[in-house]
Amino acid sequence: MLSSDDWRTRTVEDGVVRCPSCNSLSVTMGACAVGAYTIYQEYVCEACGYEFQAMFGLIGCVPGSNNEGNDT
Repeated sequence: MLSSDDWRTRTVEDGVVRCPSCNSLSVTMGACAVGAYTIYQEYVCEACGYEFQAMFGLIGCVPGSNNEGNDT
C-alpha cells in the first residue's frame, strides 16, 4: 500500500489516478464535494474493492473563464 505522500506524488507525476492498494487503473469515481479552493473525490477500485478519497486543491483559473479578474 502506498502512503498518502507517495500516492500524491505519483498521481501528479503520472496525471492518472491509480489504486493506492493494488496499483490498478480501474478506479471509479464516486461522490464529489466542491469547496471554495478544494475538491474531495471518492474512489473505488474495481480490481480489489479498496475505497479511498483524495483532496485536490485549486491553484489557478483558466484564462477566459467566467471568474477572470474576480480574485477576492
